[in-house]
Amino acid sequence: MIQVKIIATGSSKWERFIHRWGVSFLIGEDMLFDTFGDPGVLLNNLRKQNVDVSKIKHIILSHDDWDHIGGLWYLLHDRKDITVYICPGSSQEIKDRIVSFGVKLVEAGGMTPIKNGVFSTGELCGGSKGRAIYEQSVVIRTVDGLAVICGCAHPGVVNIVRYVKEGFHEAVYSLIGGFHLKDNTDETNMRIIKELRALGVRRIAPMHCTGKRATEMMGESFGSDFIRSREGDILGF
Repeated sequence: MIQVKIIATGSSKWERFIHRWGVSFLIGEDMLFDTFGDPGVLLNNLRKQNVDVSKIKHIILSHDDWDHIGGLWYLLHDRKDITVYICPGSSQEIKDRIVSFGVKLVEAGGMTPIKNGVFSTGELCGGSKGRAIYEQSVVIRTVDGLAVICGCAHPGVVNIVRYVKEGFHEAVYSLIGGFHLKDNTDETNMRIIKELRALGVRRIAPMHCTGKRATEMMGESFGSDFIRSREGDILGF
């Protein structure tokens, strides 16, 4: 069984205002997906949750927005044994900075195996406020089906689930993370929820940029299969 621990998540308007915004997950003991926005919060939460950072060997960055890479630079010092996975379309400046630490950089253009049934979707393109955003999500093979973890889901959460389902020829059973629905109407959110259910999603754990209203609607729709998650929670697959 692979455990996913929620290291840090910011989801309120106030948290966004004070830059306590972003998300970070520990997958197993040695994989970190995203590194939150505020490095102080990330490092403090890693300590509080008794995470042995020396065991982290893989860091996957969903995309290069500040709220997903803020803590990265504080984890790379004197750690040449770490591999960082990034989208090819991410900023060259960020790629160069990562390489300057002497770590291995992998540009995940397509489906990329990471370790033990854990994969990157590879780069998918989305957009926000008129700019292109290149983003990858994490896929975990579980006994129930696939679990997908999204950082922000800028390419569209339905598009991501459909892409994974078609690529693996397996159902996506669990969906976790930021779904970028915070500015949507109820009508749009309900359409997305229905499409996710039609694609086979059975368990859902929204956070970060999903938005309060969309989260409430998912809770109503998924019932006992809705996971209201908080920092420090562990999800088992």
